[in-house]
Amino acid sequence: MWKKLTCVMIVLFILIYPVTIHAKEDHYTNVLIVVVPSFSFEEARQLVETDKNQSLWQQAAIGGMNVRPDGSFSYLNNMVTLSSGKRAVGVQGWNSFEAGEKVNDFEVRDWIKQISGELPETDLYHPAIHRLAIKNEQMGDIGQFGGLLKQAGVERVVYGHSDTVENPVRYGSLLTMDEKGRGTGELNKAVRKNESASYGLEMDVEYLINKLSTNVERDRMTVIEWGDFHRLYEQKVFMEEEQFKKKRAEQLLRLSNFLEEVVMEKKLEVWLLAPMMHKQAYDQKQQLAPVFYWGEGKGGFLTSSTTKQPYLVSSIDFVPTILQTFGINTADEWTGRAMVREDRGNVDKEHFFEKMDEIVFIYKSRASVLSTYISCLVLALIGAAAFCFFGMTKQETWRFVIRLLLLSALWSPFWFLALSNIINLVGVSGFVLTLIGASTLCGYVVQKLSRQPIFWIGAMTFVLITLDVSLASPLMQRSYLGYDPIIGARYYGIGNEFAGVYLISALMVLHPFLMKKQKVVTNISVMIIFLCLVFFLGKNTLGTNAGATLSAGIAFSFLFYRVNRLNWSWGKISFLFGLLAVAGVALLYMLQLNGEQTHIGSAFQRLYRGDFLYIFELIQRKLAMNLKIFRHSNWTQLLVTSYILGAVILWRKHLLLGVQNKLFLQTGVVSSFALLLLNDSGVVAAATSMFCVVSAHYYWLSVSKTDHRVIKK
Repeated sequence: MWKKLTCVMIVLFILIYPVTIHAKEDHYTNVLIVVVPSFSFEEARQLVETDKNQSLWQQAAIGGMNVRPDGSFSYLNNMVTLSSGKRAVGVQGWNSFEAGEKVNDFEVRDWIKQISGELPETDLYHPAIHRLAIKNEQMGDIGQFGGLLKQAGVERVVYGHSDTVENPVRYGSLLTMDEKGRGTGELNKAVRKNESASYGLEMDVEYLINKLSTNVERDRMTVIEWGDFHRLYEQKVFMEEEQFKKKRAEQLLRLSNFLEEVVMEKKLEVWLLAPMMHKQAYDQKQQLAPVFYWGEGKGGFLTSSTTKQPYLVSSIDFVPTILQTFGINTADEWTGRAMVREDRGNVDKEHFFEKMDEIVFIYKSRASVLSTYISCLVLALIGAAAFCFFGMTKQETWRFVIRLLLLSALWSPFWFLALSNIINLVGVSGFVLTLIGASTLCGYVVQKLSRQPIFWIGAMTFVLITLDVSLASPLMQRSYLGYDPIIGARYYGIGNEFAGVYLISALMVLHPFLMKKQKVVTNISVMIIFLCLVFFLGKNTLGTNAGATLSAGIAFSFLFYRVNRLNWSWGKISFLFGLLAVAGVALLYMLQLNGEQTHIGSAFQRLYRGDFLYIFELIQRKLAMNLKIFRHSNWTQLLVTSYILGAVILWRKHLLLGVQNKLFLQTGVVSSFALLLLNDSGVVAAATSMFCVVSAHYYWLSVSKTDHRVIKK
């Protein structure tokens, strides 16, 4: 009886009591990447400022992307870099093909079987995959990005191409293929024929929307190679100007309407990338590319730990960003860092475009300003050398002119940094005139009012660089002597031009203390300046310049040895040098422990994991960079001139002005050699440092009373 009653009660409870079943809703990440070759900031600005779909562009986060590859600028090289996450280059004949298309008069499947002996089961074929991999074997694995997505279960598909009548251009699949060149997509179906369009082809928007509307119950990354702008600019040379403007306006509207539909209605996470700007923009030095992002949040700007500058990202940041989007954590394997969205809610893009214009303006005028500046420094050194060598020291007028010239030249790095924010206000001519006027005036003032003008120049320069680095280098980022974001060799910290100046300015500050009878005072002064140098040069939140940090260690070790007049055997010196080298590397490592990881911290991490190949390749790249700069840079003029004159001073001992100046000269030469050998742009750092050393010495020589003054040790 009780058993029956219990069963009845249970049944009634199940039927009457409201039971809510919570079904877990699967969340799939759906990313759309629209790759638009021949799209520049000119088109981006026009869309943002004049497009009827203003809400679309207000919602987007925007950034300026450095797209520089390992070789020359081209759509292919830039896309290989973008897709591999490291600076890389393409190979001649690279393209993507669908089954049935021909390569060298053979059907692509037959051709691939002939050259590889295999026939992969895939939608898209890449006959040159093995050549591309060999070409970039030191840069990283081609197709690794697509391979990681494949392993994580992410569907990858590509649509469209940038073909013209003459040339097939299909580079979008570089973002989706795996290490063996296997990929999925439809290249030709996504492009329709239209006789009124450039080369009779245009993107089939209806087809693309239909494909994007297909529900796929898995993570998906879709790449669209939007080739309409590439075809338009390829045809521009044959077009009338009014027709070109009309067609460009039509293409901008088509792109905007397509983006509005996929962003507003399909609710996709969308990227708009321009891996290569058109030739007109490139020739005008507009060599940063626009990048837009629509996702969670509204407005704002893109940046990354690679650049540590607002509004700026690098193409090597794109792969880590997409991998992070899909929850694939492989950050340590990549040189770049995932992009982040800053200043959310800010929909005003005008300030962003102003900053991009500033960067382009400095880049356009940088070469002419620096080449003229370097030539003037070379002439100043040659003039000072001629003055000292030909016995003109008794002519007071010439003595005054040479001293003023040398002091003005030594002031110039200070004013290059201090005046960097006025460049866009006064123009190139105004900046140059202000620089000359300020340097000459300061040179005249310190010569008239101080018995130690070299000390004051060094102190002012040292303090200004220290303050700028402490504030995240806002002046150095926009200085002609700083680092350029379009060149992209460095984005933060202290650049090699100022690294050389910084090291020698520290020696200028120490110069008056080198003859103190109390060695304790001298040693304490040397130690204080050394610790400041190492901290501000090596700290990952400040200078982050490993080569300059190690150079400072070598230079100050030599100075300490000479100041204390130590008389050690070569065996003891070699042992201590090795010990100091280990200590220097250890100190540099300690300076990377707190804060965000930088390129130095990344190198230490690779070394810790035993990735010696990465370190070897890093050294190779630095040596190659130095050799390239030595062969092609204007800095080589200053380097060679400074080194020759420095060697003459050391060789002709009657030009040495006593122990104090001799110590400065010798330590400066050691600093310059160390900078030359240990920096990736060592030619630049060595040139600026040696120039400062030789200029200071010739100044002291010019103020001596006689032509040949020797103060014996």
